[in-house]
Amino acid sequence: MTPRLSPADFAIAAFFALLPAAAAGGAMGLPLLMGLAGLAAFRPSILRQVIEKRPVALGLLLLFMSWAVLSASWSDWHGTTAFKIAALFVVGLLFASAAGANAAAARLALAAAIAAFLVLALLLAVEATQNLALNRAIQPEQPDGELNRNPSRGLVVMLALVWPGVAWLAAIGGARSIGLAVAIVLIATPLSAQFDLLSTAFGFGAGLIAFAVAFAAPAFALRSLTLGLAGWMLAAPFLTPLLFASQQLVDAVPLSWAARIGIWRYVCERIMEQPWIGHGLDAGRAVSDRIEIRGLDMRGTPVHPHSASLQIWFETGLVGAVLAALVLGYGGWRLASAFKHDKFAAAAAAATLAMFGLMANVGWSLWQEWWMATLFLAAALTAAVAARGARG
Repeated sequence: MTPRLSPADFAIAAFFALLPAAAAGGAMGLPLLMGLAGLAAFRPSILRQVIEKRPVALGLLLLFMSWAVLSASWSDWHGTTAFKIAALFVVGLLFASAAGANAAAARLALAAAIAAFLVLALLLAVEATQNLALNRAIQPEQPDGELNRNPSRGLVVMLALVWPGVAWLAAIGGARSIGLAVAIVLIATPLSAQFDLLSTAFGFGAGLIAFAVAFAAPAFALRSLTLGLAGWMLAAPFLTPLLFASQQLVDAVPLSWAARIGIWRYVCERIMEQPWIGHGLDAGRAVSDRIEIRGLDMRGTPVHPHSASLQIWFETGLVGAVLAALVLGYGGWRLASAFKHDKFAAAAAAATLAMFGLMANVGWSLWQEWWMATLFLAAALTAAVAARGARG
């Protein structure tokens, strides 16, 4: 007899069933899906267990999020981002706790994630080869530049499914599982470079390298990676101007990357105007200063700085940067201790951190709802790999 799904199991299964369509269409509905799934799967005992196991790590993350929310009070931009951050923190924590609640829930989440990956990869392949046919059919009046953002965001969501799924299949072992894991990597590799995105291709490559290193040396890989990310978090506004000081470099790289360098230079200068507490949440949206990059006239920060580290410094100052570095450093130390004898969970965690760490520092805004939900999705699946149980 097939076992009946509990409400929590059904919520997780329904989330991943709806994920491919939502992601391919721009992923803007991802936070809502995650919220509904997290609330439907909520059980106080599960959440209490998660908090009791990781009180310091969660406490540091809560402090960082709270400081970011508080910084909205001195920002020149008055929007709803602070409320969205608070809501997504709760939603993400509920979803992650449900996905990693026990071995059965973890295996269900991982199996559903692999199925979602295969469907989403097919949808994105259609978009990449058929001139955005699916999104164009839904939004025929949308300009191409705006339309391209939908599968671009869907691609990032797809990549969040890759490394936990590959790690779980490798843990199961056997020809079929290993073959499917290899197939996932082979499918994701060409897709990672689609939709005019280099950041996803570079991020995927970094994830692949981190996966291999963590598989061989779990604790070393996690500690090195998270300390490196934490170190860059603290040093970014000081090293960035030095690394990109050459005008020859600006003239040599593609225009989109030259624009990023111009934004980074501008933001580093503005950080030094208010280094302690920053300019406030989403302050980049209020910038009216103009800069010129290779003949292109543009705002100093078009919505955000295209670097999570610089965005944290610019908006929340040294206080926020230190808190973010502590989250990364302490979190990495705890992960390294927890996964030192579990190379599969370590590989999933390291690959996910490397991939999103690189992408976050060259592209997406840290506070976009779909991006935050995607990070929580990747964290939930990594937790599921760790909770998968003896049967893989």
